Amino acid sequence: MHILLAVITILSAIGIWAWRLRMAKRGLDEVADLAKTVANAPRRLAFLTRAQKGGIDLIEDPREAAAIMLMMMALAKGGTLSARQSDAIEQEIRDHFDFSETEAEELAAHAAWVASSQLPGPEEMKRMSRQIVRSSQLGPKEIVDLDAMLVAVSEAEGLPSRAQLALLQIYRDMAGLKT
Repeated sequence: MHILLAVITILSAIGIWAWRLRMAKRGLDEVADLAKTVANAPRRLAFLTRAQKGGIDLIEDPREAAAIMLMMMALAKGGTLSARQSDAIEQEIRDHFDFSETEAEELAAHAAWVASSQLPGPEEMKRMSRQIVRSSQLGPKEIVDLDAMLVAVSEAEGLPSRAQLALLQIYRDMAGLKT
């Protein structure tokens, strides 16, 4: 009888230790999952931040911002993009950014998509102008060149409209250019 009791005690001890080891493993697995979650948190939060933004808020490249400003200038004339305005935008991109014809068309198409997601207005022009002026990649020559590009696009369909002149003045004020 005492041998049977000893065997039951040993089997119980083995069972308890096996259960404790299994629970410890489960706890370590949960800690490992938590560590992965914490390690991925910055990436997930960056994605969520970008996912909540749209259109103009995602622009970081000054050339892209300039192309969007050109498109906003063209759309301010009448709300639609004419063939002359499109050609003027693509020509300015090719001349000043040293892009090929295909690259200029792609950038203009992207700018049209972004600009069409929001109506071109003073706030958007201020935001893009601020980004251009604060860019460490651009010097005073590039800022003046962008002014000339904006003027060329505004004059693609003849004399610029009041809305185009207002957008141009916003850029000049933000860039510190004299009119």
